[in-house]
Amino acid sequence: MDSPFGYRQYILPWLILGGIALLQAMNGTRFIYAACFKLLHKYYGISRVQLNNLIVASESARLLESISSFASEHLPAWMILIIGLIFGSIGYGVQFLCIIYHDEFAFNLSYQQILLLNFIAGNSICWINTYCELVAIRNFKHSHENIMALASSYSGFSGKIYTCFVEGLKGKKLLGSSNTSIFFLLCCVAPAMIGLVLAMLNCVEVTECEEAKMFPFMLVIAIATGVYATIIEPYTQLSPKLRVVSLVLVVMLPFVVALLVTANQLILEILWGIKVMPEPDRSCQGLRDTIKDDKRKKESNTEDGDTKNLVKTVDFWLFYLMNMCGTTLGMVYLSNLNIICDLKGYHEASFLMATSSFSLFFGKIFSVIFSWYTREKSIKSKAATSVMLIMMPMPLAFFLLIGNSNACLYISTGIIGTGTGAINVIIAASTSEFIGSPVSFVHQTIVGSNVPIGILLFGYLAAHSYQREGELDRKICMGVLKCHQLIFTVWGSISFIGTMLSFVLYLRMRRKHSQ
Repeated sequence: MDSPFGYRQYILPWLILGGIALLQAMNGTRFIYAACFKLLHKYYGISRVQLNNLIVASESARLLESISSFASEHLPAWMILIIGLIFGSIGYGVQFLCIIYHDEFAFNLSYQQILLLNFIAGNSICWINTYCELVAIRNFKHSHENIMALASSYSGFSGKIYTCFVEGLKGKKLLGSSNTSIFFLLCCVAPAMIGLVLAMLNCVEVTECEEAKMFPFMLVIAIATGVYATIIEPYTQLSPKLRVVSLVLVVMLPFVVALLVTANQLILEILWGIKVMPEPDRSCQGLRDTIKDDKRKKESNTEDGDTKNLVKTVDFWLFYLMNMCGTTLGMVYLSNLNIICDLKGYHEASFLMATSSFSLFFGKIFSVIFSWYTREKSIKSKAATSVMLIMMPMPLAFFLLIGNSNACLYISTGIIGTGTGAINVIIAASTSEFIGSPVSFVHQTIVGSNVPIGILLFGYLAAHSYQREGELDRKICMGVLKCHQLIFTVWGSISFIGTMLSFVLYLRMRRKHSQ
């Protein structure tokens, strides 16, 4: 081997792919609000309505993704990552320090300061996602979109990974207590450690990469990881610490594949003198510049009054409201699972969270598989058809929640989680098809605004009902018929409206394609 990087075309693509997936798994921190509600209530008196406002602040910060995308054209990739890690460290780290030193130094954050910190933490996700996209573009020319969609699906079980870590470090009893500040520490430290390792790997350029062979293998690895993390792992008879070790090893399967592929090549060369080299792809050079030019063209094509014309179209508002009544409503439900467990008197909240992680993850995975399988097939209105079919069972799932049955709770959570994950991937990849024009930074911001607005409206309904119907002083709502029956009915009706909107949008897009 001529240089220490002689086998980089074999080992580095898998290491980088595993790094992106692992960073995405550590970067999905929406779960933290439900996990730390008792903690925030204990130290700052945060109510359910105020907790919903914290979620809105975090989601609103993601509307500023255009800033990180614009910065990526002028700053090196490593600087984009550092900015994201600094924002995350400030957002979660300051909250952690103020809580653990609350009694010793009388640190007491105001509600407005907590809102600002969560806004900063939410914005960090934009910068880290932008960095992952740059790394994927740099190393996987032909399949960077599928690679990013696949890697982002790992964020579906971020809550499962963090919860497993906390159980291993502090014990399972901590999860139901008001002393869960370690979640803030992990959300601060874990992305930083993985991101810095990925930045060092990305310093070595991969000029040859067999992407066509890698992606199917990565799909299999992702599915195996999801099955173990959400189905097999909860039933293993291991100690909490060994469960953490086993989960980490499974999540790091791409790194194991990198070592096996390199070992296989070494054996071929040493024993039989066979050296298999993938064909060099010279067109990888300058790919990032080409994508930058495409972004500039899209911006120039959409600056002159096109945004005003966009918001006047019927298709845009159908798409906007459908998205709000679909994925955003599903996100609100999943973020309120802990509350719903309390309402139903269900004490296995960790198992229900595992169910939601499983369904959300595999919803995203199935959408990625469908997109990859049909990439060369001409299917009219593929995205609109998929969204309509996926949304059909979601209203029924919300109405099932009215029944005071654990089976209904499991089924509903599975349907809503799968639908939310699947639609999220489809819409992210097909926004331009839905709105009928190239997607610019401004368009992304307008379309993405449905998330914080929807969470503000739908989440406020649930939080306000919880507080209003609670028992006088304890503010604890016992029994689903007393508290959330009306909310489940309203959510089901909203989901039904979203399904009808998806059907109307499907008919309009089918007519447009036929013309």
